[in-house]
Amino acid sequence: MTRLSLTMAGILALLPLRLAQSSVLQIAADHRTIDAEGEVSDVTCAGVEMRLKLSAANGAFRLHARDYTRINISEDVPFQAGEFKPCTELSGKSAKITFVTVERKNYDGEIQSIEVDNAPKK
Repeated sequence: MTRLSLTMAGILALLPLRLAQSSVLQIAADHRTIDAEGEVSDVTCAGVEMRLKLSAANGAFRLHARDYTRINISEDVPFQAGEFKPCTELSGKSAKITFVTVERKNYDGEIQSIEVDNAPKK
């Protein structure tokens, strides 16, 4: 009898863990990677954290980077002189930004990479 109750207790103890694991997998499956191209605005930085807005053909997005120094930032032509400073130089530029969607945040996604277009606007 004791052996049976320990086994049932073990099963009952594992049940919430199994449910938690499946809900974490479900949340992770809901996140998508999106490529959006458009004009960047409202770039703000606090330390290495960066927020910006992207007005793209497929929507307007509020995006976030926890540490912009870890993001791959490239240009279609080499940087003019020195290192590109996204906090001061990205606003007003056209860019293709790849991001992963998030839920329950006050922004739409976490930035993965930025390709800055330096071609003159027509």
